[in-house]
Amino acid sequence: MSHGSWPYPGSRWWRFDFHTHTPASKHIDAWQNAVGTPNEITPEKWLRKFMAAEIDCVAVTDHNSGAWIDPLKKAYARMKEQAAAGQAPEGFRELTIFPGVEISANGGVHVLAIFDPQAQSSDIDRLLGAVGYQGTLGDSDGETSKSVIEVIEAVLNAGAIPIPAHADAAKGLLRVSPAGTRQCALSANTVRQALEVEGLLAVEWCDLGNPYPEAVEKLAKPLARVLGSDCHSFQGANVPGSRFTWVKMAQPTLEGLRLALLDGNGVSIRRSDEGPFDPFQTPDHLIRAIEIDNGRVIGQGQPARLALSPYFNAIVGGRGTGKSTLVHALRLATQREAEVQALPKDSEPRERFEAFRLFSQGRASQGAQRQNTTVRVEWQHETDRLRLIWRLDGSRTVEEWREGDWQSSASQSVNPARFPLRIFSQGQIAAMAGRGRQALLTIIDEAAGVAPLREAFDEAKRAFFAQRARLREVEGKLAGLPEVERRLQEAERKLKSLAQGDQAAVQQAYALAQRQKRAVDETFTQLYAAVALLRESAEKLLLDDWLPQHFTEREAELLAWRSDADALLARTRAQLEKEARMLERGIDQLKQDDRLARWRRRADAAIEAHRRLQEQWAAQGVADPQAFARLTQERQQLEAQAKALRLLQAERDALQAQIEQQLALIEQRRLAITAQRERFLQDKLAQNDYVRIHVVPYGFDAAVIERSLRELLDVTDERFADDILKAEAGQPQSGLAADIACADAKEKPAVLARVRSALLERPGRLGGHFRNFLERKAGKPEFADHVLTWFPEDDLRIEYQRDGKWHAISEGSQGQRSAALLAFLLAFGEEPIVLDQPEDDLDNHLIYDLIVRQIRENKLRRQLIVVTHNPNVVVNGDAELVHVMDFGRGQCYVKCSGALQEKALREEVCQVMEGGHEAFARRWKRLGREV
Repeated sequence: MSHGSWPYPGSRWWRFDFHTHTPASKHIDAWQNAVGTPNEITPEKWLRKFMAAEIDCVAVTDHNSGAWIDPLKKAYARMKEQAAAGQAPEGFRELTIFPGVEISANGGVHVLAIFDPQAQSSDIDRLLGAVGYQGTLGDSDGETSKSVIEVIEAVLNAGAIPIPAHADAAKGLLRVSPAGTRQCALSANTVRQALEVEGLLAVEWCDLGNPYPEAVEKLAKPLARVLGSDCHSFQGANVPGSRFTWVKMAQPTLEGLRLALLDGNGVSIRRSDEGPFDPFQTPDHLIRAIEIDNGRVIGQGQPARLALSPYFNAIVGGRGTGKSTLVHALRLATQREAEVQALPKDSEPRERFEAFRLFSQGRASQGAQRQNTTVRVEWQHETDRLRLIWRLDGSRTVEEWREGDWQSSASQSVNPARFPLRIFSQGQIAAMAGRGRQALLTIIDEAAGVAPLREAFDEAKRAFFAQRARLREVEGKLAGLPEVERRLQEAERKLKSLAQGDQAAVQQAYALAQRQKRAVDETFTQLYAAVALLRESAEKLLLDDWLPQHFTEREAELLAWRSDADALLARTRAQLEKEARMLERGIDQLKQDDRLARWRRRADAAIEAHRRLQEQWAAQGVADPQAFARLTQERQQLEAQAKALRLLQAERDALQAQIEQQLALIEQRRLAITAQRERFLQDKLAQNDYVRIHVVPYGFDAAVIERSLRELLDVTDERFADDILKAEAGQPQSGLAADIACADAKEKPAVLARVRSALLERPGRLGGHFRNFLERKAGKPEFADHVLTWFPEDDLRIEYQRDGKWHAISEGSQGQRSAALLAFLLAFGEEPIVLDQPEDDLDNHLIYDLIVRQIRENKLRRQLIVVTHNPNVVVNGDAELVHVMDFGRGQCYVKCSGALQEKALREEVCQVMEGGHEAFARRWKRLGREV
């Protein structure tokens, strides 16, 4: 990645080659012999080689010469001008040239001197004069008149950075002899004095397997060990890009390099031979910028905008400079209000947030919003850029960056899956360690992937409710079965009476014909339904279309396979359609069948005979000649009703069995939620020395269970306290909630079942008023359904470690509780995390041991945004980007932004943060330089 292609502010990693040569180093035969030929190495060719190797910074360190510094810089300036004009030379990428030289000190030790990128060849010449080099420029055999100690001091006096070259190899300051020992090849006193020169920050070290000389190991170990290609030609092993050092800086400057070397290996220096390393890998989700427009005390005139690094962003400033305002605004825009609203209403973080979100009625009001307040959050998910826009009316708009502009997104959904984010406002962590455990449980559920299990649990309850509703409907219908059976018996008695006499045969034949006719008609109805079913099945035999952007012409073989699959289903559809047509023809043939025709003639004859009988009765003055027909029809209807109701009896029995099974499934799925939570906690806290958390199924806090039970009963006041929860001095004494809270884990399911039974059966041990209330509730059939599926929420038993022993979180100080919860919250997750003053209430040793260490670990996998008053968090946490907030003229604003390697930024940090100077001093105290 080139200089210009990294789109984020703050510190980043740069490929730095600390040791290179040009044709100015005279002993390089390949380059010298090519002079005047087509293969001659020109400054442009030399630069292109390092550009092709994707080197960002190159130190030009010829032997005792700076002759090629100016030609290289001029050549690079020309190439850059061409690129700016839109005619970039082939292979051009930005490159920072650090002028330098490899000095052969008296005694044969080589020392690299690296100058500021603004330096010229003349600066190298002056340094060579200062160290007393009288040999041939570009020759590696000549030596200075000054000792290696004096050479290092002279380099520092020239404003450059001294680095002993290939210190563990030939002509190196720290080489050992004989091989395989740890004895200094040079005088141990000389080496010791060289290492003690104030300002020596690094050595070039060729092989990490080589040992330090034993006599100077303590002095040598703190020095950064850098790596360069030591390229003497573009052939063989030591070519551009073969060996280099990753250096973390805001910009490639000498000051940035000096501070990176002060940080040393593992912080701001990483060698290319230390294994795979992708410094440009960013988290899948990150916030690119936060912008507030027209807030009450921020963003008036012009929006307050904070661009962010993908890694560790620190926001600092004095009291009342808008730091927490940014956190609250981010919470609103990303729809994360529920996390703080899950805290008790009287908790300080919730009260502060609720006050912030109000519309400001004037100076005396609490609200931070104006009529046209707007919050914009720019979000990146992998390669997609999104922007969230929040306005005072609560509306949110989602936009996408397309074709160089923000355009409305097809999906306006704002949810944790699309915009995963953790926000912990000031005091929120401490609150969650106390009465806000349910808010912590919500966070655990999101991180542990409990949502699918919760949906399965809710779906099981919905199915149960549907089954219970159907059972009530079925039982309501079955209540009419005795009456239907009585009426059927009565109709049959009357028909039997009417059937006595000569006309009985006619009447019976008529009744039989009617029943047969109904059966035949139903058979044809079923046959035609089968035709429709075959055609409907054929229509559904289709494969989903493949998205064309996922399968190009290069996948011709796979697309051909897909065509075969489509053809297979097409043949099956055709076969089903053919079967449907054959069935239709068969039905037509059945209609014309002689057997059916003969039956129809018999049935029609019976019906005609009955009609004539009715006419005879009418002629003879019979009072109700239609009685037999009417009773026959009534009997048929009653028989159909009775048959349907008897089928319902079977359905009722099946429903009752299904309901029992569904209740067991509901309990199983509820236990699965508990188990998933516990697995997640055990996995994430297995090696945590600060906190351990266990899930308590159905809870242990009687007050929390009481709230859940009152919500179930829709009794949110203090009624029925003796029956629900009676407490003294905050301790549960009796009541249904107390029964559950005080039961041990094994007994709790049985106790919960007894509580449900008490709510439904209303035993005498309950108070009379409460029983009367429950009896009225029982009048609503759904009440029993909800009681049977009620489970109090799980709770969390949190413990922290002190003096090697585990203690309940309630026994800890505010700082200990916050530290324990913070250790847990930083132990998992890859989504961006926002911490507002996490150091509150923590001891200084906890701030460093917990916060600083966890921040360094977290920023390798997630973006961090930390609001803090503590300079140790910023400085020793190694923030890639720092924003300094201030207040003036009635407005909060961003005073400055930058990296810690920028002196102006460090001065601002020291000015607004008490202890800033000390924090910087501690960070770099190992080498004792002013920062």
